[in-house]
Amino acid sequence: MAHETETLAGYVAELKFEDIPREVLERAKVLTLDFLGSAIRARRDAESTPSLLKMLESLALDGNGYSTVFGDSKTWTPAIAALLNGALGHSLDFDDTHADSSLHPSAPVVPAAFAVGEMAGRSGRDVLTAIVAGYEVCCRLGNALDPTSHYARGFHPTATAGTYGAAAAAAKLFGLSKGQIVAAFGVSGSQAAGSLQFLVNGAWNKRYQVGAAAMNGVIAATLARNDFV
Repeated sequence: MAHETETLAGYVAELKFEDIPREVLERAKVLTLDFLGSAIRARRDAESTPSLLKMLESLALDGNGYSTVFGDSKTWTPAIAALLNGALGHSLDFDDTHADSSLHPSAPVVPAAFAVGEMAGRSGRDVLTAIVAGYEVCCRLGNALDPTSHYARGFHPTATAGTYGAAAAAAKLFGLSKGQIVAAFGVSGSQAAGSLQFLVNGAWNKRYQVGAAAMNGVIAATLARNDFV
């Protein structure tokens, strides 16, 4: 598996805005805007949103930062912004779908890219490049996992593969080396999780675990940025 990890890490490290086909960039813009609309609506209308906000308040995780939560007037810390945006964007089930891998890549990837983009002061081009990198990693890993088999084992691929996609997007914006991205993927493997319990009883774990994937990807890349191996 080391070879595959290094190949993906090398792709993320070497990807340049100029190398991305125009039609891919245009599609990435549309998918990003689509995700933003879903997240903004969920901030007000998703029935799970108050519970998420109360949880953060109870744990003193609602402090001010410098990262945006879509549809919210306050700024948050990068990790919590990624968590909230990921959960919000997936809450109403209007986010995008990659059919082959049976997952919703925007929900983990876009929040991680925006959180780290703001944190690192990156340009719009940089953020868009990171989103493309995150989508590529997320969807390729989802394909490799074999969605039918992954579902049969009770896993939610948007949350599992999504952790790696979020880490890829964050790592790209941090400007991590290939070796550092390998380390970030290693941490992602320790954090990737997500069950299909929601199919049984409609549990809100579906929403939270995708936000957690976005947050955990940011954490993984930040650890790697600080020489965690």
